[in-house]
Amino acid sequence: MRPSLLALVLAALLAPLAPAAPPVLLPAASASVEDGPHVIWEGAQARVLRWRQGKVDVADLPPSGLLAVDGLPPLRLDPAPPAPEAAVFPAVRALAAVSDIHGKRDALVALLKAQGILDARGAWAFGAGHLVVAGDTVDYGDQVTEALWLLRSLAQQARAAGGAVHVLIGNHEFMDMRGDLRYVVPKYKALPLSIPYLTGPDTEFGRWFRSLPAMIRIGDTLFTHGGPSAAFAAAYPGVEAVNAQFRKELKEGPGPVTGRYGPQWYRGLVPGGSAKDATAAEVDAVLAAYGAARVVVGHTTLDRITAFHGGKVHVIDAGLKDGKPGELWLQIDGRRWRGTADGKRSPLDP
Repeated sequence: MRPSLLALVLAALLAPLAPAAPPVLLPAASASVEDGPHVIWEGAQARVLRWRQGKVDVADLPPSGLLAVDGLPPLRLDPAPPAPEAAVFPAVRALAAVSDIHGKRDALVALLKAQGILDARGAWAFGAGHLVVAGDTVDYGDQVTEALWLLRSLAQQARAAGGAVHVLIGNHEFMDMRGDLRYVVPKYKALPLSIPYLTGPDTEFGRWFRSLPAMIRIGDTLFTHGGPSAAFAAAYPGVEAVNAQFRKELKEGPGPVTGRYGPQWYRGLVPGGSAKDATAAEVDAVLAAYGAARVVVGHTTLDRITAFHGGKVHVIDAGLKDGKPGELWLQIDGRRWRGTADGKRSPLDP
């Protein structure tokens, strides 16, 4: 089957910036598909792609490096690929976490506004607080691009206020980058460039993903997507050791971190989450391996944020991907809370 005219034109437009491996051309975007921006780099120069009504608009990134994104302040992009993100931080007074956004950008914004992380205009209002996104921003929903740019914008706004936004890679980001598109919605499959290409090492999203950790610790609280098994923790003790192995797997393919018992896929820390639940001793071994008093995980969807094992395991995937309002995990002045989309909070500590 011959490629469409749009695909041929797009390939020609991108030719000066094409990576060593050519992009995979998919059927032309339907007239109803709108997406972007997507940024493709070659050295210090970049092209910005937007799809509108089935047509692609291609423009150079301005010399200022400022990218216009609908509904957000201009984002400053750096021609240099980002260095690996830090992963160990001292305790902070105000800490929040959410997971498994899965392309539900509007629901995320509503939740963050309700809990005072964003103001009524959608701008950062958490001051010097830290927000953790514990993986799986992609797949299932049709606002993936919008959610990713929102997190990038909030990270810039938070830094300016003395705070931080920490985004972790979940199993779904890893799957998309590797070409496993089982959970990608039709909107993104209809784009003329494939998801693996749009998250490749020469794109802004791809470069960003490759700088993100699989695990971080803030004070004595560990954050990761699924939660490591005791066997994994024994083999890879220390947060930095896990992230170093994870960066290797991002380049070379699946391994222990992205395997069945690694911190992206394992569900055994959640009672009933797997065929064999972790024992109390195994939970303690995991926490000891990473110098933590508790671990906060997503990946396993529950009706509400729930603490298990005497408050040592907190599960924060509260169903955003399923169209629910979701919930926000909070730690304020050493006390932990579940925050709901109606603005209420209830205590999580035993």
